Amino acid sequence: MSKKLIINEKQLKVIESHINETVANVKLNNRIQDFLEADYEPSVGVKQVANEFYNQPLIKKKIDGSSITPKALSEYLQHKFAGLPVSQINDNIKGWYYGDYDREIGMRRKK
Repeated sequence: MSKKLIINEKQLKVIESHINETVANVKLNNRIQDFLEADYEPSVGVKQVANEFYNQPLIKKKIDGSSITPKALSEYLQHKFAGLPVSQINDNIKGWYYGDYDREIGMRRKK
């Protein structure tokens, strides 16, 4: 037995706008990932606190070989892609850094 779903034009427009917004968001996230892959590469630095040494995530610029912190990269991307929420930018950076970003859905893969 098959069922039919009947929606009116207003409901259809709401569904279409949600789909278009989601597709645009995925494209924007993929654009950020392309930018990160082209200009930066993940790196690790060592931070000394008292007599202990800790690994600290760093990001290496491909153009000159200098390193920056993820926070500095996040602040730069906030200016470059103005209007995006900070959480979305940070999620993009983490997905790129750890290699668990999925281009199909525009988000990090769940582990």
